[in-house]
Amino acid sequence: MLPLFPVAWVFEKLTAQRDPVRARLRAFVSTWVSAYARLTPLYRFHIEGRSHLPATGSYVLIANHESGLDVLSMLTLRTPARFLAESWMFEVPLAGALFRRCRHIPVKVGDRDSGRAALEEVARALAEGSPVAIFPEGRLSPDGIAAFRPGAFVAAKRACVPIVPVLLEGAGQAWRPGTMVVEGRHEIRIAVLEPIAAAQVAEASAQALSELARERILGARRSGA
Repeated sequence: MLPLFPVAWVFEKLTAQRDPVRARLRAFVSTWVSAYARLTPLYRFHIEGRSHLPATGSYVLIANHESGLDVLSMLTLRTPARFLAESWMFEVPLAGALFRRCRHIPVKVGDRDSGRAALEEVARALAEGSPVAIFPEGRLSPDGIAAFRPGAFVAAKRACVPIVPVLLEGAGQAWRPGTMVVEGRHEIRIAVLEPIAAAQVAEASAQALSELARERILGARRSGA
């Protein structure tokens, strides 16, 4: 993965004027990461339902949050999405600089001011035509799926854009929170589920949308609830 950082820097410089929202850069990075995901001996990624991803325009991708591998898993979908990510990730050497260049959105979990600022940036991203990826649990849940926080659904309603639920399954077993040990080869399932259409988003409450998206993800799981 190390060669990605200088190559992405050069790619950004070459495309910056034609791509002010950095959609091409994000697509380039996700394509590179997808190649790594296919080659790594540690994990085997299985993608289902890619056809459910809108071909163009803005939408909100929401996924359950099992592991530190979840961002990698979502990048294998090769979308130009801007990620809502914990602010400490932007301070990691090399990776943090790449997150900033890709215009991903930092948020400090539990900080209301940071949360409001992040949602304002999500609104700007959707207005510019960029998809946004959010883990609405707001924390890692490797053994189940916690209740979804409302922010992602409020943002989708305000922008009147589709919501695309994504199930991530197996990442929590592949890389347990709190450990760096990976044993054997792990299967990680990424299932893109039927979107909640913009018309339905406009009519339903944020709470109802949250519950519907969570039900779809729970219903797609092969393991227990």
